[in-house]
Amino acid sequence: MSVPEYTAVRAGGRRSPRPVPVALPPPEHCEMCEEVRLSGSFATGPHRSAGFSRLVSRTRAVDVLSGLGSLLPGYVLVVPRRHTTSLGELSPADLAEAFAVGWRFAERIERELGHPVVMVEHGSSGTSGKGGSCITHSHLHIFPLSDVAHSPLFAAPGSRKISGLADLIDTAHRRKNYYFCTWKRDEGYLLSDPDLPSQYARRVWAGTLDAPDLWDWAAFPFLSNCQDTTDRLRDPNESETDRHMRETLLAYGVAAPTYAARTRRFTDGSTLPHEIADLARTTSGVVLDAGAGAGRDALCFAANGRRVIALDACLPLLTMTPDEPEVQRVTGDVRCLPLSNASVGAVWCSAVLLHLPPVELLRALREFHRVLESRGAVQVSVKEGEGHASLAMGGENPFRRHFFYYRHGDLIPLARAAGFDVQQSWTEEEADSSDDVQRWIKLRLRRTT
Repeated sequence: MSVPEYTAVRAGGRRSPRPVPVALPPPEHCEMCEEVRLSGSFATGPHRSAGFSRLVSRTRAVDVLSGLGSLLPGYVLVVPRRHTTSLGELSPADLAEAFAVGWRFAERIERELGHPVVMVEHGSSGTSGKGGSCITHSHLHIFPLSDVAHSPLFAAPGSRKISGLADLIDTAHRRKNYYFCTWKRDEGYLLSDPDLPSQYARRVWAGTLDAPDLWDWAAFPFLSNCQDTTDRLRDPNESETDRHMRETLLAYGVAAPTYAARTRRFTDGSTLPHEIADLARTTSGVVLDAGAGAGRDALCFAANGRRVIALDACLPLLTMTPDEPEVQRVTGDVRCLPLSNASVGAVWCSAVLLHLPPVELLRALREFHRVLESRGAVQVSVKEGEGHASLAMGGENPFRRHFFYYRHGDLIPLARAAGFDVQQSWTEEEADSSDDVQRWIKLRLRRTT
């Protein structure tokens, strides 16, 4: 379904875009916002220990999550990452993207799982009630059906037929709840101000599957179907490295408050403050703290008089960095830095590259070389050892961190292959974030061109 360009006539006959409804601020605690923030992990609600991520796909504006209460494999939700109470509150571009993603997955579910689908939204833009929605963060259900003939059953009594998405924006703009469903690109059914029971569409869905008592997702989550959906619809080209990185980031994201508290200060006797001071003293320009976590080292560089870019791929952890005028927080991957060539004078990367296998570690070192000014310096550290390990974070966190161990004979050739001159290398023992004493390999590198 298309999103037509809205126009309104001003005085003098001039036409201008109709104002898009302004989204209300998110509530103090929105479980769906939390799920999006943590990439679909079960960190809230009654299923926080399910042990896998629901994230199937991510685009600029939306996440696709496998749905709890998955009566059939193939049930997914298209969820805007920005909090709105209905899809009609999105900008026209984001609304178009949400439905484009929805139709793409509808086709995949039918093609790969053999189920026709119907798409449903309970819009909750009204000032009272939820219009049948159980969560007031906009989301589009994609229900897999056992028979395409069941599709019309999802149109609520009293709905009117519409041919585009204009009415969703208009209804949300007028602060009305609505119920919308579609199973054809050029046809949908909309009911404004619906008086519907909670989880209305799920009740209809359960009835079509001869399971009328199993409609409540919280009581009947069907986690095995949910995980099956994630596994079957997630990008088949995802590499083992990307799976490891995704789980590692989920582990840190779920543990962000406790991990930030645990790493707020340097351990007693740590040599890191002295190494930071030395790198600050012997370089100039902006410092990139690559893998800054909750910002401990970035703040130390700032205390040494340097401007710092605190970069981390884990947004929940990065947001724990205290405000400091000289520290700029940036979300990014060390393997593909969102920085210009020759834009920083030094790179500090402590206990980060140990999450990468050799090929990906070399990619990160080449990125450091690219963003460094001529004669700029880098310090990196990894754990000494051999092989790969996956370790639990502990507590209720269901995700594991993945580690790769290195020896001097592995690391120095990679640094040179990235174009660096190895100025200094050494090993020392120091406690890690779990207070376990580890043996670390440290390199001080310099760009010579």
